[in-house]
Amino acid sequence: MNNSLIGRLEEFQRLLLLTLPKIEQQWLWQQPNTQISCIGVQLSHMTGNLRQYIVTNLSGQADQRQRADEFKTQPDITLEALSSVLISQLKQAQALIKETPTASWSEIYHVQTFTMTRLEACIHGVEHLNYHLGQIALLIKYYKPQDLNFYPEIS
Repeated sequence: MNNSLIGRLEEFQRLLLLTLPKIEQQWLWQQPNTQISCIGVQLSHMTGNLRQYIVTNLSGQADQRQRADEFKTQPDITLEALSSVLISQLKQAQALIKETPTASWSEIYHVQTFTMTRLEACIHGVEHLNYHLGQIALLIKYYKPQDLNFYPEIS
């Protein structure tokens, strides 16, 4: 179980590290329309969700998430700052998953308005990361058509 979650987070990190260098600074806070969040907001939101659904879940820390703040455009924040915080949270999540005893995975966790097991919350956290990474990949291809080279061995 732990290895599966770690494997999915490692794959997410691999794809994220391929994606980040392709993001141009002028796109970071550019919102395509009112229904699509800009890349900066998505990176901020991914960090908050990762922290709440995995890090807070498994660490026992108090939930400090200010979800509404994640959706504010903050042009003074750079791509480097956003990605650094996300990668730091990702490493913390991986360490916590490795340390979590088997018996804890079936414990109930209350998050936002939902009740689920700790494992279900972690699965949601991983799915959520990949969902938004796909949106970011689409925005990059929209702004500048290109192959992101996620799977070069598949033609």
